[in-house]
Amino acid sequence: MSLRGFLHALWIWVPLFAYLVLIFYLSSLSSIPWAARYPDYLEHSLEYMGLAILAARSLNNGLARPMPARTLVIAFSLCIAYAISDEIHQMFVPNRFADVTDVLSDAVGAGIGLGGLHLTGRFLVRRNVS
Repeated sequence: MSLRGFLHALWIWVPLFAYLVLIFYLSSLSSIPWAARYPDYLEHSLEYMGLAILAARSLNNGLARPMPARTLVIAFSLCIAYAISDEIHQMFVPNRFADVTDVLSDAVGAGIGLGGLHLTGRFLVRRNVS
């Protein structure tokens, strides 16, 4: 692999892995003071919206190419799997607990993010063709 290819791979994958580490870190805290001001479902949805977009971006090797439906489905599935593992992780953190509604909020956020990515991609592809 060339240096350019290696740097491109870092550019594509490091943000996703950094975001996964951030989610894991926040889940390991017994409380997050600033988060108490916002509804839990909103926090989870926004958090996983970002995760889904980063996952799709990585799986698609960037956002410049059209995003196949298969990539969106895989990104969504990975987000749900991570959401479930995150809730299991929280069972072992003092003052935290696992909640299926959190996974549902995560799924909604991931779906909205990927749906927006799909619609934006379709618009940009049409615009570039014209």
